[in-house]
Amino acid sequence: MGPRSEIITSLAKKMDIDYIPLDMRIFPDNEVCPRMTEEVEGYERIFLFNRLNYDNFYPNRYILEYYFMISLLKDMGVDHYEIIMPYLPYGRQDKRFRLGEPFSLKYILQLFSEAGVSRLYTLMAHISRLSGILESKKMRVINLSAMDPIADHINKIKLSHPFIVGPDEESAKWVDQIAERLDADFTVFEKHRDINTGEVRMKGDVPDLSGRDVIILDDIISTGQTVENAVKILNESNPKYIHVIAMHGIFSNNAIERLSRYNLDIITSNTIVNPFTKIGVENIIARAIKKW
Repeated sequence: MGPRSEIITSLAKKMDIDYIPLDMRIFPDNEVCPRMTEEVEGYERIFLFNRLNYDNFYPNRYILEYYFMISLLKDMGVDHYEIIMPYLPYGRQDKRFRLGEPFSLKYILQLFSEAGVSRLYTLMAHISRLSGILESKKMRVINLSAMDPIADHINKIKLSHPFIVGPDEESAKWVDQIAERLDADFTVFEKHRDINTGEVRMKGDVPDLSGRDVIILDDIISTGQTVENAVKILNESNPKYIHVIAMHGIFSNNAIERLSRYNLDIITSNTIVNPFTKIGVENIIARAIKKW
């Protein structure tokens, strides 16, 4: 169940289940009113699916749309509902970074758990610090890896002696996996973000990259500051070409305009609607649902 899109019809087909479209109405005052367009009587297990759009990126509205539909299903007597949330909002606020801040990710997961959701499927979310909390909840969070489709896509690109770069420590686990699959060299930069101003500083040592293709691998492109800083460091080593691959493409604060000043190939998955989606995640989600 979800708004009409190619990804959801493809997912329903891969899972061999019915698809019920949702009408995602937004009133002039920006209040939301999602509506089921078909009856759900007789279904024992319902999956809710929705995606954010980079050009209309409102995570609070996105969460409410899920919550309203979950509550409606509950009111209708549906006992088992699961949500597929390819990008998990507030995933980066996975702790209190400053005194007085909310533990936002914890609260979002509690909201869905208390609403009666049995499983939440997402991709490459920052939930490693929440293992103890998640285990104590009724809802199971299934955080899926997208290394397989990312590696498959990279293998389709004709690369010259590739060099893999992780722009920060958080990306190290993904960079290591991809570099091993490609039998490529890699490095991980040190990144420091000012928690008050958001300013990003980065440093890293790279070899001479003359004649070599570089892949910057990250989970999220948001403002593009991290990618831009990494590109500046790499350009000092004269790479042949730079490919930027990210799981989630948000592209806020004129990120696309800023990154377009550089000679880059930007690629993301289709977890968020944006102009650079070339990596599909339907197979990963379908496999996970069939497994659980």
